[in-house]
Amino acid sequence: MTSMKGIFIYLTVLVLSITSLQAQENDRKWYAPDHYKAQFAGNIGFLSVAAGYLHGMGKLETDLYGGFLPKAIGGDDIFTATLKSTYAPWSREINNTYSYKPFSVGLYLSYSFGSQFDTISPNEYPEGYYWWATSLRVGGFLGGSITKQLPNSNAFESMSLYYELGSYDLVFLSYIQNLKSIRIYDVVNLSIGVKMAL
Repeated sequence: MTSMKGIFIYLTVLVLSITSLQAQENDRKWYAPDHYKAQFAGNIGFLSVAAGYLHGMGKLETDLYGGFLPKAIGGDDIFTATLKSTYAPWSREINNTYSYKPFSVGLYLSYSFGSQFDTISPNEYPEGYYWWATSLRVGGFLGGSITKQLPNSNAFESMSLYYELGSYDLVFLSYIQNLKSIRIYDVVNLSIGVKMAL
């Protein structure tokens, strides 16, 4: 648990430091992220943080996450890197301060680091025993978000709370192959997160 706290604190301080430096500049560089995120769960780590960009008239987000699953929960300390893309076609205003996106959909590709994972094929098992890479996961999700504008903030333009209901390739395939014994709620997970837009 100590290592998880240390890593989370380090990543949080790093993100806030970068944000603080960017806020001091009048003109952000073209490569500077449009937003930062912190997420709980979602098969990309117990806790994960990200930097991301907006595309497609603000409807498409691309994020790069770094995640951590502690040994106490996952049986081993697992670090992940995830490339995630989220499309939200509609945004609705509640008032001058709040707005929401009722629907979003997305895909992600996640890579787990460590000697216990293999990208080509696991060496310790007979050939053909595993047909998938244990280090790579592909997943999808549906979700939504609510956003509050922060006009008095010097660092952030807005703050959003979001949720996602998702699954990934292996468990979803198990569900399709075992419809009588596995329920959809057994293979779907809930993640929640916060997005700070610059």
